[in-house]
Parts: sequence; structure tokens; C-alpha cells
Amino acid sequence: MPSRKYDEERIVILAKQAVSRVNDFTELATVLEIPRTTLRDLLGRQGFGRKDTEIMGSLLVTSGGEALVDLDLLERQAAYLRKVVNRLEKRLADRAWLREEVAGQMAVMPPVDFPRPAPRAKTSPKDQVSVLELGDVHYGLEIPSGQLGPLFGGYNVDTATACMAHTFQTFARLSHQQSFPVRKAVVYVLGDLIEHSNMRPAQAKYTSIHVVKQTKGMSNLLIAGARLLCQEFEEVEFHCIPGNHGRATQKAGDNLPDETFEHLLYHIAETALSAQPNLKFKSYPAWYFIHDIFTYKFLVLHGEDVMGWAGIPFYGIERLVKDYYMLGGQSTKRILRQLDLNASMTVAEFLELMQLPDYVCIGHFHNPMLWPIMGVEVLANGAMSGASYYSAKRLHRFTPPSQNMFFIHEEHGVGLRLPICLDEIGEK
Repeated sequence: MPSRKYDEERIVILAKQAVSRVNDFTELATVLEIPRTTLRDLLGRQGFGRKDTEIMGSLLVTSGGEALVDLDLLERQAAYLRKVVNRLEKRLADRAWLREEVAGQMAVMPPVDFPRPAPRAKTSPKDQVSVLELGDVHYGLEIPSGQLGPLFGGYNVDTATACMAHTFQTFARLSHQQSFPVRKAVVYVLGDLIEHSNMRPAQAKYTSIHVVKQTKGMSNLLIAGARLLCQEFEEVEFHCIPGNHGRATQKAGDNLPDETFEHLLYHIAETALSAQPNLKFKSYPAWYFIHDIFTYKFLVLHGEDVMGWAGIPFYGIERLVKDYYMLGGQSTKRILRQLDLNASMTVAEFLELMQLPDYVCIGHFHNPMLWPIMGVEVLANGAMSGASYYSAKRLHRFTPPSQNMFFIHEEHGVGLRLPICLDEIGEK
């Protein structure tokens, strides 16, 4: 579209006539029916100002009209701005003086002599005790690969054998890789080393060998692990309790703790290792025992008697710790009655009997866990099998197979905790 041509002289005349009747440049362009940019260019070529306000002022002067700007108002605004500028300049001067003063004071300050730590004499770290939680092996359990889902690689006697060997080897290797010396190893055997076949009617279907062969095979693995540790450590201790899978009867209350296949298993291993000079192997004919390492008390149990529902029984274990404390309170009455008859009991021995355990080592639930209850740390162990038909079908639980190990310092108690992961071992 061709551009429209304007008569510049006529536009100037019309603009001078209309400028006294409009308030701004945009309204002037509207009255003249010309785009604002075009009007600015035309008037600029005729010698008027380049900006809209300058053009309006020039037109007012040439046309003899009245100014649109209040000069008194402009003067008052200019005076106010001069005050603001003066105040800002004064503040800047004050800050410059302050900077100069600070720089001058810092220049005359003496250099600061920072104290350096005195060189410490090199001391060898104290020995720590390495502890292995061993349990829930379920030797004899037979689960084909993939039968419990794609995440589970299967489990059998050969897998259990490889996991046992790997657990003892890794325990010894990690113990000696620390920056502190470890000369003593303690193994808490938490039970359920064998699967058995009489707890549930369908259990025999996924058990590959008879319970007698399970007992014999597992005792050989325990003996081999103990001999390995005796070669790696100056002092080794095994403390064993039975689980619920090794019981001789189907009902849990029909046999005593020492009337289980696992207790027989421990007896076989203890007899075979009796001549080992740096090994202490002890089997407890009870469902729990108390063991001291340094000055710290460990309550060790399998955990089948802890009541729970829908997973790990946090509330049940909390009640266990409280009940253990109350059990000690009940024994206080008997001890007080016997103080006159047992003059050899000292006050320290009496208080020792009443002390709450510092740590609880527990198995059975196949879930490694650590949580504090009433100032007592609960160290729950994992399982070598990871899962079973019962846990997958009834409990909908699957945990990667693992065992726990930790270190105990004489002054600080349990410190470093390490899992021994076994998920790479097994039938693929």
C-alpha cells in the first residue's frame, strides 16, 4: 500500500491552532488524524523538538498559547530533589569516613597470633571386639529359582553352604580391614539354622533333605566356620540358642529348649571343637541368655515368642524390654529375702542383677533393623534365605538375604555396624 503524503506546512499551521485545545501529543495527533510517529517526524523536520514534550512546548510558544506545565510545581519538585541529593551525598561522605577510619585502625593493629595445636603423642587405638549375628539359615529349605517371583533367585542346600562360607570369610576380612585392632570375635547364633519339616503340613514339600541330615550338614558348616575364625582371631566365642524351626514336636510348648535338633546340632559342634585352645563354644538350654562384652550387657534371643502383627513387632519388642525390666523387679523380692541367708552377695552384685540390658540381639523376623527402646538398642538380624513360601504367601515379605556384624568399643559401646550382603550368592 503506497504511503500517504502530507502537506508539512499545512500540518504545522493546524498543529499551532489545535495545541491550545489538547492536553498531550497523542491527543494532538488524534485531532489532526495523523499517526503520532508521522507527526513527530514532520514537525521535527520543521525545526520543532524531537520529543513529544519538546514539540508541545515549541508549538505553545509559537502559537502564543499557555504552557501546560505548572512552573511552581516544577520548582518545588526540584527543591525537594536537591534536598534528597544533598542528604545522599552526606550519607556517602559519612560512610567514606567510616571506611577510612576502619582501614586506619586495621592498619595499626598488631598481627593476630593464632595458637597452633600441640603435637600429640601417637597412641595406638584400643582393641575392639567384632560381633557376628548368625541365624535364620534354614538349611534344607528348597526353593527353585523364580518360584517366588522374579526378584528371588532360589535357595537350596548348596546356596546355604555358599552363604555360610561367605559370611565367615567376609566377617573375618572386614574385621581386619578396620583402623583399630580386632583380636577377639564373638558369634551370636540366633537359631533357625535348619528348616526341619514338621511345623506346618506343607513344609515337607519344600524341604530337600531329612531333619537328621540337616542337623549333620549344618553342624559341619558351623564347625568349618569356627575353625576359620580361630585361624583369624586370637580369641573366638560362640554363644548359641535354639530357634523355633528345630523343635522336635509340632507344637511349640511340647518340648524344652534343650529338646530340639538345634541343641543337638550345637552339642555336636561343641564336642568336635572342644580341643581348640582359643575357642569358647557354649550352647544355652534356654530361649534367651545374657552375655557381657566389656561392661555392656547383651540380651540375646531368637524372637519367636515376641507377639506381633503385620510385620516387624515394634510394640512387641518394646514390651519385651519392659517385661525384662519387670522380671528383674520381681526377682528383687526373692533376692531381698535371701540377702540374710546369702551374706556373700555384695551390693555391686545385687545391682548387676537388676541392670537393664544395653543391647538386644534378635532374629526370627528376617528383617535387619536397628532402633532404640527405653535406652536399649535393638539389633535385629537378617536371614540367609531372604524369603520362604510362608513369608511370601502369608506375610508378603521379601528381604534381600544378609547377616549383621558390628564392633564394640570398651568406652563407647557398639559403634560401626556393617551388613554382610548375600543377595549375589545363590541359584540364578
